Amino acid sequence: MTNFVNQSLSFFPTDVVTQGIDAQRLAYQAMTSHFACSPPSSLAVEDSDIGSVPVRRYITENSSNNLRILFAHGGGWYLGNLDSHDSFCAHLANDCGVEVIAIDYSLAPESPFPAGLDDIECVYQSLAINSSPAIMLMGDSAGANLMAALSLRLRRKGQAGAYGQCFIYPALSKIGTLVSHGAMSDAPLLDLDSLNFCWEQYIQTPNVSALEVEELMPLEAQSHELLPNTMLFAAEFDPLVDDARNYQQALQAANVSVQLCIIRGLVHGGLHGFNVTEEGGILYSKICDYVRSQLDILVS
Repeated sequence: MTNFVNQSLSFFPTDVVTQGIDAQRLAYQAMTSHFACSPPSSLAVEDSDIGSVPVRRYITENSSNNLRILFAHGGGWYLGNLDSHDSFCAHLANDCGVEVIAIDYSLAPESPFPAGLDDIECVYQSLAINSSPAIMLMGDSAGANLMAALSLRLRRKGQAGAYGQCFIYPALSKIGTLVSHGAMSDAPLLDLDSLNFCWEQYIQTPNVSALEVEELMPLEAQSHELLPNTMLFAAEFDPLVDDARNYQQALQAANVSVQLCIIRGLVHGGLHGFNVTEEGGILYSKICDYVRSQLDILVS
């Protein structure tokens, strides 16, 4: 994991950070490409649009007709795209035998809140209307935030929510409100200054309503009742580890079925090292185990 951290940091020297967002996006793409592995040969990959939102579909010959995964990538709401998490999505689809649909949602600061969430809702609504497989919402970091916000929005509108949700080191609360935000303020690959920068890109309005707070920080919702069954994965060395812990507690208090798994030794962003680090491999294996367990439930 230390080697993974050092390699990741090598793509973000000081001059890249100071050059601005475009340079950071190029560096992030270079970093994620560095750790990517070849997709399975039997996998069908198709880029298309759902509504006006670009998506990438991953389908295997034996993809289940019972479950599909809707995936939102991380990257602090301003980094990442269909390519940054392509390797993970491709192998997840192949190894679990489910269709994965990755969403290329609009990024901040050009398209701040709620643009990305609106894009994800558009894709979800189209799939929910036109298809029979159950939908599992999945995302890492900022992507998990967006998916958690989607579940709250659907509940508020009285619309059918997803079958389940699976979140990987999610960002769910106001920065500075949980113990781990301070205790892990200098954690590798995601420190407190970086977290604050991400939020500054995503939130462009000085004042937000109570409804907007709920969709920005799902942990702050007044109620967590009637949300989908949830699986949470967190990293041990991550300022957001308490976001997952507290979200688990909130869902338990609301009688929502929820599980939490904290991966020892893992850092934020460790999903990109799923094929090169022991800790990333453990995370990936447990994600696959969870997806397969839910598929077994649907099939039985």
